Amino acid sequence: SSHFGPRAGTSSACGAPPPGWMAPPPSAREPCHWERVEAVGDVFTPRVGHAVVGEAGIFYVFGGKPALHSDVHTYEVATNVWRKICANGRAPAARSGAQAVVWNGVVWVFGGGKGRDYFNDVHTYDIATSAWDSVDTLGEAPKARKNHSVVLFRDSMLVFGGFDGRKVFKDSRELHLRERRWQIPTVSRGSLPGGRFGHSAVVYGTSMYVFGGWDGYDTLQELFEYNIVSDTWLPIHASGMTPRSRYRHSAVVCGDAMFIFGGVDKQKYKIPDLHEWNFLLRRWSKVVTGPARPSARSFHKAAVHEGCMYIFGGADLQNLNDTYRIHLAGLPRGAGALGDRGQAAVRAPGDLWTWHRVDEQLGKVYTPRAGHSVVVWKDCFYLLGGMDKSGKQSDIHRYAVRSRSWACVEPVSGQGPSARSGSTAVICRDRIFCYGGYTSNKIGRDYYFGDLFEYNIARGSWARIDTDARSPRPRADHSCVVFEDSLYVFGGTGGPVCFSDVNKYSIVDRRWEERASLGDKPLHRFGHSAVVYREGMFVFGGWNGRETLGDLYELSISTDQWLHVPGRGSVPQPRYRHDAVVHGCCMFVFGGAGMRHTKFSDLCEFSFDARSWSNVATLGAPPAARSFHRAVTCGGSMYILGGFDSARRNDMYKISLPEPLTHGEPRRPLKRALDGDDAAAGPEAGGRGAGGPKPDSGTLFGSSLSLQKRLRGGA
Repeated sequence: SSHFGPRAGTSSACGAPPPGWMAPPPSAREPCHWERVEAVGDVFTPRVGHAVVGEAGIFYVFGGKPALHSDVHTYEVATNVWRKICANGRAPAARSGAQAVVWNGVVWVFGGGKGRDYFNDVHTYDIATSAWDSVDTLGEAPKARKNHSVVLFRDSMLVFGGFDGRKVFKDSRELHLRERRWQIPTVSRGSLPGGRFGHSAVVYGTSMYVFGGWDGYDTLQELFEYNIVSDTWLPIHASGMTPRSRYRHSAVVCGDAMFIFGGVDKQKYKIPDLHEWNFLLRRWSKVVTGPARPSARSFHKAAVHEGCMYIFGGADLQNLNDTYRIHLAGLPRGAGALGDRGQAAVRAPGDLWTWHRVDEQLGKVYTPRAGHSVVVWKDCFYLLGGMDKSGKQSDIHRYAVRSRSWACVEPVSGQGPSARSGSTAVICRDRIFCYGGYTSNKIGRDYYFGDLFEYNIARGSWARIDTDARSPRPRADHSCVVFEDSLYVFGGTGGPVCFSDVNKYSIVDRRWEERASLGDKPLHRFGHSAVVYREGMFVFGGWNGRETLGDLYELSISTDQWLHVPGRGSVPQPRYRHDAVVHGCCMFVFGGAGMRHTKFSDLCEFSFDARSWSNVATLGAPPAARSFHRAVTCGGSMYILGGFDSARRNDMYKISLPEPLTHGEPRRPLKRALDGDDAAAGPEAGGRGAGGPKPDSGTLFGSSLSLQKRLRGGA
């Protein structure tokens, strides 16, 4: 069989938008209907193998063939106008099969080919000055190639695969854009994919997803995930309606899904379908789009802008220069990611992974404290209780994220929880549920609570929920999460005892129930964190009476089965009184206290899908190392509120976490004998179209009580 492969184009997906997507705005077209964009102006000439990137509502088209190009055309979505750019500087040599990303307002172009010549040079196009420049890179550059993939992750461009006329590559390279330095990733774990080109690659969260391609003998339909942080490749055994094998297709990320369109298979059949891979459900589906759609094609380009997928050019039976778009979902402005076969990328705004202290807080800020609770509802934070310098508190403070203003909330009716610290608060619909905590009397004796309160946000009213014999024993420093219409309370301390029980409170039935959990149960503990991802509750760290813990357990909520999650990657140091949040398919852990009272300021990430830890290399000035603070997420950022370092705090920090966001966003019959790239290019080229022992008792030892007392200054 031929050493080169067919030209893969698109894939299809079916069904409703992924969970969490918003309904389309009134101005949006009905989802899942293709629309031909009748653009005006100086449209690019019909071509294949071009590169497309987007920034701030403008798409940039570079290169392509059959007549090899080095021109730049722009398409402005708002005006629907194409323009040919007369760029300054020395443009790259004319080529096709080059790939590009946008970073900090600059287009970075790598590789490509021209006849039997292949390139491994790097060029930049500065959008603001409309100027080309060649880049003198450091380190060992990849071998020359074309039809590879590139993706942007943070401030790096990752290259995978490709072809040089003789060899199909399976290597990967990372170009650090700030330093202009090439590096070979130290991939030490997982099942590496074989060589390929004409595949697609996109970034979602901290992973790159590679689909399809041509391996020199056949078209592929396998999907691989590369966790960039942990350097781990994982084959994905997908369910659902898997796309047929293909290459020279396109792929974009929009919301929590990847969409594959077009391409060609080994039999030269060009594919007109659209498929969806849902990152959360881990499932393929085929999107039904109706009769009006782009012609079946390959070697085109795709990009996303504001929830719409755009298709540019490619080839069916001839080279094309048309533009189509489809509303994948009614996303908020800027909620998409653009990409094509390798160009889909995570937006890298200047503050991504950068800590910022929120200094401009208006209104009456809460007093410095630790051991409080914070929940998020409608872009507002509700902070409850905790301990400041005057003692335990029972107040409620609301912070409006948009206006950056604090206000003290005075309940309209009902009696709320008494002053306390170490309680938990969660939100379900428009109700805040507050459980447990502790206070101290004048002689320093602790009193623990087992009461449950409900706060109706809309009405501003408190109600105490009656308890019965099934209620959990009073406790503090426990965890509480919401799953569906129930609260799940795990662990905590009741003074001389430490718990490892799981208690469920049904909001609908208004009753408590202790769950008889099975499996590899975690040690009793308090000061741990717990989050929910899909149908699992993930418990990390804590204090067990003897030592701080660094273990991770998952409880399947549907089966009550515990599972110990082995430590893989850069496992965080053991800690307690840290906090954790879920963002996308990852859990982020910040701060906490260690065995020797050392406090942490690191940010650790756990990928639920890769089952691996990594330490996030952040920018900016992080919050001071602290414990007994609170962390929440809102608008794509993680917020840290208060806590205790060497003193109680009422400061606030935020860090932007990665989201799939928009980057600033036809072949005629051959008339000659095939050789070089085209000879190896597979069937299409010859046709038309071109991952200690448990104590016996839950009684806390003297070391536990001693540590609690020493840390109580911040509790």
